Amino acid sequence: MSFEQMPQGLDLPQSGLRDNFQRGSVGEFLREKIQPGSTLSLVSAYFTIYAYAALQDRLDTVEHVRFLFGEPRFVRTLDPARTDRKAYRIEDSGLKLSNRLQQGSAARACAAWIRQKVEIRSIR
Repeated sequence: MSFEQMPQGLDLPQSGLRDNFQRGSVGEFLREKIQPGSTLSLVSAYFTIYAYAALQDRLDTVEHVRFLFGEPRFVRTLDPARTDRKAYRIEDSGLKLSNRLQQGSAARACAAWIRQKVEIRSIR
């Protein structure tokens, strides 16, 4: 069936391509789409323990993740005005990162999740 022959009112499937800018939020898309027991196939050049922590309740329920990790060429072109600001607090000894205590536990949980469920391949 060609595009011209598609019945009126039929919704075409939307792309899963997200970029956190013009094509929508990756985190919101994953939060909506991840189902318990599912297998995910992801392609990205960027993944952090913070991304895992934000989606941990969903990611921990998947069966398996195939992650194709691309070369992060975009890092050289990051716009500092569009990156997340780190939360600091002022203490007697100086500035401290607010989520410092959570970093270690988030990293351990993310590492365990990767060992158990994630298959990682990389490309250049």
